[in-house]
Amino acid sequence: MAAIVVDANITVALFVRLPYSDVVDNLFSLWRRQNVPLYAPSLWPLEVASSLRKAVAVKQVSEEDALQALARLERLGVQVIAADTSLLRSSLTWARKLNQFVAYDAQYLALAESLEAELWTADKRLAGAARSIGTTFVHCIQD
Repeated sequence: MAAIVVDANITVALFVRLPYSDVVDNLFSLWRRQNVPLYAPSLWPLEVASSLRKAVAVKQVSEEDALQALARLERLGVQVIAADTSLLRSSLTWARKLNQFVAYDAQYLALAESLEAELWTADKRLAGAARSIGTTFVHCIQD
């Protein structure tokens, strides 16, 4: 199996009970057993932390559980890749192609493209937009 770029939204499903948490648990277990390299752009831990904060605010998880989740984040084995000029340029190109006003989601696509990896997300809109322009390396956990 090729390398995988993981979106923050599927990572959060490991820590917050979501409709697709079981699928995410199974995928991460499979990737770990198969020693699949996992990657994420540098905004990934910040997005995960923000999502955990939101889950605390709406009482999906306790603050203690959120802090434990952050500690477990490092043990997932996801290599965080810093944004360089090339990755940022590519993310702007992806944002334009997908008709997005911001380039956050596009960084995941840019990184996956640069690594010749698959991107796994729970964002149906992002996956649909990518597929609509012929992108084949984006997979939605909710499909």
